[in-house]
Amino acid sequence: MKIPRQLRLLGALLGATLIQFCASGQTYQTTDYTNTFDNNGNTGLYQSPDAIYWYSIYQDYGLTVPPGTYNYPMTNDAAVDFTGDTNDSGSLLVYTPFDAVHGHDQNVFYFTFSGNGPFDQSVQVPMALVTNISFEIHVDPHSIPDPDGNFGTISVGLLTTTYKSGANSSYWQGLTIPGSATNGWVKLSETNAADGQAEVNGYSTTNAFGVDFDYNNYGGLPTNPVTFWIDNVVVLTSAKPPPPPPPPTMSISKTQPGLNLFAGQGTSLYQREDLETANAAGYYNWVGAGHPVTYSYTISDYYVAPGDAFQTQIFLVPNPGGENSPDWNEANTVFLDMESTANGASWTFRYKTNQPNGNSMIYGSGTLATINSSTAVGTWSVTFNNNTSVTMLAPDGTSTNFSIPDTTGATTALFDAAQGNNVSLYFGVQAGNAGGANDHIVVSDFKVTGLGAQDFDDNFLTDSGTLNPVWNVNANFPAAVQLLAPGDTYFLVSWTSPAFNFNLETSPTLGPTANWQPYMPPSGATPAQYGSRYTIIADTNSLGGSSQGYFKLLQQ
Repeated sequence: MKIPRQLRLLGALLGATLIQFCASGQTYQTTDYTNTFDNNGNTGLYQSPDAIYWYSIYQDYGLTVPPGTYNYPMTNDAAVDFTGDTNDSGSLLVYTPFDAVHGHDQNVFYFTFSGNGPFDQSVQVPMALVTNISFEIHVDPHSIPDPDGNFGTISVGLLTTTYKSGANSSYWQGLTIPGSATNGWVKLSETNAADGQAEVNGYSTTNAFGVDFDYNNYGGLPTNPVTFWIDNVVVLTSAKPPPPPPPPTMSISKTQPGLNLFAGQGTSLYQREDLETANAAGYYNWVGAGHPVTYSYTISDYYVAPGDAFQTQIFLVPNPGGENSPDWNEANTVFLDMESTANGASWTFRYKTNQPNGNSMIYGSGTLATINSSTAVGTWSVTFNNNTSVTMLAPDGTSTNFSIPDTTGATTALFDAAQGNNVSLYFGVQAGNAGGANDHIVVSDFKVTGLGAQDFDDNFLTDSGTLNPVWNVNANFPAAVQLLAPGDTYFLVSWTSPAFNFNLETSPTLGPTANWQPYMPPSGATPAQYGSRYTIIADTNSLGGSSQGYFKLLQQ
């Protein structure tokens, strides 16, 4: 489709960054660091000499002794060692009390290169020389994994002489803690350690004096306490500063009015980006309705590349809590699982009963039927003909019929309002691989029929950019749920990461008459990182009435 106003892309203007190192005071500079957590004659558990919990869940919820204590000492464990030699060495013990109460928080901790206390900066490493940080991790087998069988992600960085860098995902990638870490030690390695270290969070910096970790559940997971040990932390450096990261590259692509659903924030996977029906709007039980009940949605645009793992989901959940991953957290869930394929999309009916904090049934005996469609674009509908008989229909006309096993009525009772089980409806997306994290879809309609007073037909194009009160946003990253009003042409201006201190500017002309100004759409939206790219949703009206617009990235 032709864009009515000409959009042109100007290459990024790049500034050079000078990296210098200046020794100061009584500091000692080193380029070689390994921490094996020598026990120095201690046995069992003992207070770490220099590691502390810093701005962590411990302080936020008064879990320290006394409550509210910052820079809370950590514990070393002389009885657990990566090499198995506990005579001389041990490990750092890390406990994170995530749960339903202490959720959406962080556990940030660090230790210094000197080993002479958490505030000692006498040993420093030039930031520009760092090429890699690696460590061994072992998870207590009693810790409960995430829905994907892992234990979330942990970020590692360096504690700088001016500002903490390790917790900022713009500079450090999240390293997945695999489920196999409960069986023994697993090595994790940060290969992008040198990116952006000349400037961290807007602060110029040259040296680091410690290693910094950030373990959080801002994405919704983990939701249970996790215990692990860290050992053999190695910081590698090069003989000369590595080359700076390549400059970002820009692109402009179309998107359409309607419900735009992105896969999440950054490169993190399995983030549920959902709408959830508001309790005030009622409940959506098919059980006991007495006649067919249909749930359907219409995809108008599907910006998903072949091979990308991108999921579109419906969850039907009785009496859910506030979480946005009911397919894992809740005991009872019906799950309509649409997945991208090389030739279109597939749709699978899954369910589980009486299995909180787990999904083995959903992907095992609770998988009842799958249909494949040659196209993802169009209307997908599931009809409960009665309490147990189900029909699924894909956009290309493919359909299937099946029954939910329920010989005693125990299964359907879990979704029956008459039994006090009020069903909420979720609709959204998530990514299952790095490709899918870059993708998004546009949905034009969601409809429920057969429930009488609870029926609704939400045409997202007639919502005029304001979410229908039947919904609330229940997303790991609320910016991933964007409702765009009709009447304008929308486009995505995006650029690759890293893009340290690059800002987007626009001008209606080029050359001597160019008037470059920071770009800010009327909605006040700011760039968000979806996958490996930063993206801002722009529209032609925001070009100030000009017949054309130009964009550039300028490094400040």
